[in-house]
Amino acid sequence: MKRIMLDTNIYGLIVVDKDRDEVRDSVEKKKIVIVYGTQLIRKELRDTPKNIRVKGVNLRNDLLSIYDEFTKNHILTLNINAENLADSYFNVYKELGGYASKDEIMKDFCIVACASLNSLDIVVSNDNKTMLSEKAIKSYKIVNQIKKLKLPRFLNYEEFKKELK
Repeated sequence: MKRIMLDTNIYGLIVVDKDRDEVRDSVEKKKIVIVYGTQLIRKELRDTPKNIRVKGVNLRNDLLSIYDEFTKNHILTLNINAENLADSYFNVYKELGGYASKDEIMKDFCIVACASLNSLDIVVSNDNKTMLSEKAIKSYKIVNQIKKLKLPRFLNYEEFKKELK
């Protein structure tokens, strides 16, 4: 069974996906994966405006419902170790010429740091501009190698869906 973390943007893709029920069944019933979350991801989902509706359903409530359903009792803490690791990613990222500001990219680095510190197998994200940029991935590899941490595999949403089948 794979231990994974879904980036915030993935929950948005799930709620509008025509294959939503299949994804939910694969996560909930087939038990192919265990989905982990963090308060950081849940807070980002809570920041969705309350008045947006998709197909007559309140988007914010739908996002939070899917998140809670998928993560259940698998919430990881973003502690000082994760913050320090994320800072290390950022420092190497800047040395490599990364252009995103600390405010833009730190949440992504914290998610990867938390996944790395907890030896998760996969991080699923479609965020190619920051989290999955070439310089960011190179930063994770360099820092995790130095700190002897397992780097999770990165998948986009479509790859994740294939993995569930």
